[in-house]
Amino acid sequence: MAVYSKNGEYREEPISVDIADRGLLLGDGVFETILLRDGVPVFLGAHMARLTAGAVALGIDIKFDEIDISKRISELATQNGIEKKTGSARVTLTRGIGRRGLSIEGANEPTLLITVNAYDSISHLEPAYVLVSRACRAEHSVSAKYKTLNYIDNVMAREEANAAKLEDAVMLNHAGRVACASAANVFIIRGDGEVVTPPVREGALPGVVRNIVLQSGNEAGLVVVEAEIERHELKKSAIILTNSLIGLRLATLKNGTVSQSAHDIFEKLKSCYESEIEKDLKLRVDH
Repeated sequence: MAVYSKNGEYREEPISVDIADRGLLLGDGVFETILLRDGVPVFLGAHMARLTAGAVALGIDIKFDEIDISKRISELATQNGIEKKTGSARVTLTRGIGRRGLSIEGANEPTLLITVNAYDSISHLEPAYVLVSRACRAEHSVSAKYKTLNYIDNVMAREEANAAKLEDAVMLNHAGRVACASAANVFIIRGDGEVVTPPVREGALPGVVRNIVLQSGNEAGLVVVEAEIERHELKKSAIILTNSLIGLRLATLKNGTVSQSAHDIFEKLKSCYESEIEKDLKLRVDH
């Protein structure tokens, strides 16, 4: 029996959402997916900052208490029996119940839902094969700049990958350049060793792991930059997918290969990222 938290109350399955909730009807809301290590949320501060930014952008009036959110996630991990395992938490915020139609007038009681599940990261150890999706990333849309509940383009991109028996799909923006993957940020390792990820203006979500890789990679002496990535570069470059659950995962287009030098750069970046996780967990435990 799974336990979840809705608007401050702990409840058990079945999970219920009001049929008039704008998150259900219109995708009107934002969310965060957070890695758990032994029941402790990783990089919670960065996730809550992005959730807050999304809520502000959408005009959802709510203030988050990071300490309370952390406590509830840890309690849910314990109640779901994963306090000593790797897990994932999802914090979902909707505008709540509103009037019929698009107007947000009258919707003044947001819905906050926290769910926690076990998560198996073993399946992400091997390199992934990806394709280039037909689904386009709308780089100028609010849904590209914030982690909103409107994910239909990403869903369709992932379905393309599933149909081809591949693991993910790279999404291009309206200019035909690389923006992201269906559920991850994208980096490429160019032949000269430079590691590149698209800028947010290209349609890349300002990912939590993405930001950490940009900072920690450069601190480790690698060249990690934001720059435009043309579609043709995917064929001759190693690809790195990043998100909060998989961390960093090496990838290529189908039948692609990865050079030893690219492998070495990937492993160095992965090591930097794991070090940042350990630092974050230590700070959270110490406080």
